[in-house]
Amino acid sequence: MKVLVTGGAGYIGSHTVLELLKNDYQVVVYDSLEKSTKTNLDQINKLTGKTIDFVEGDILDGEKLIQTIKKYQPEAVIHFAAYKNVGESVKNPERYYRNNVLGAFNVLNIINQTNITKFIFSSTCSVYGNAISPISETTPVNPINPYARTKLVVEGMLNDYNVAYGINSIALRYFNAAGADISGKIGEEVKSTANIIPLIMENLLGRKNNFTLFGDKFDTPDGTQERDYIHVTDLAKAHVLSLKKIETEKGFYFYNLGTGVSTSNKKLIQLAQTISGKKLNYTVSKARAGDPEILYADTNKVQKELGWKAEYNIEQIIKSAWNWHSNTK
Repeated sequence: MKVLVTGGAGYIGSHTVLELLKNDYQVVVYDSLEKSTKTNLDQINKLTGKTIDFVEGDILDGEKLIQTIKKYQPEAVIHFAAYKNVGESVKNPERYYRNNVLGAFNVLNIINQTNITKFIFSSTCSVYGNAISPISETTPVNPINPYARTKLVVEGMLNDYNVAYGINSIALRYFNAAGADISGKIGEEVKSTANIIPLIMENLLGRKNNFTLFGDKFDTPDGTQERDYIHVTDLAKAHVLSLKKIETEKGFYFYNLGTGVSTSNKKLIQLAQTISGKKLNYTVSKARAGDPEILYADTNKVQKELGWKAEYNIEQIIKSAWNWHSNTK
């Protein structure tokens, strides 16, 4: 099967491309390169010896997207292309609704026109807002920022397009993606990330010197927030399993992707210091408004229905991230 991966040059997208190739799928990447480069894709070519067809294009460019689909004739789409900075979405919601919602709307309409009926969507646990953990798929959704709302809107579109047009889809609600491929050859590019683990790594390596811990007075054992960190390769494998599911099953499905274990910010720092052998200098600032204290997933549904379970623990995640960052300029 040939798969079109929008945003496939990005962090999670590129790791999923690698996993697709390992499972003998053919891959076409469609990416604007606004937030990424082709570095990971080039490394994947070297790792696998397989060819990734690449098209530089915007998901809002309908004509180019149609041309790409007609040329390569994919049978399925995995859609990663979206903006994901929560703070930026609050300051500039128009940008997020245009790219994340209108962009997904454009992709869905085009695949409907071209008779593609398989669609995997990159969603987020942020759709649950400040829910009490563990968070299951039966937890009420309550997005508290524009970024999360854009993801929930698209999930609603997927359900409607399944009912009306027979587009079978799965929305994967990620918790905190982290780490890098075990090969050390691909990882999270740092030019635009605001994620805590790469920021810790870049500060440990002396490439940055401004790490801030946002809040140490939370009602948690060490006073800092706790999050469910999931290795990016585990996420990638879930996309492949999702694709296999909708090859044979019709409908719209959604799943939480996490480990079911939370790790505090201070624990992240301690592990990173131990693994790197370096000390992190940081400042403590006040907590950010709306930041939940603890978030972690209940993964029973995805284990039962997809046969998926996270394989990597937090120590392995930190080790893989350190390996990537310390060997990448």
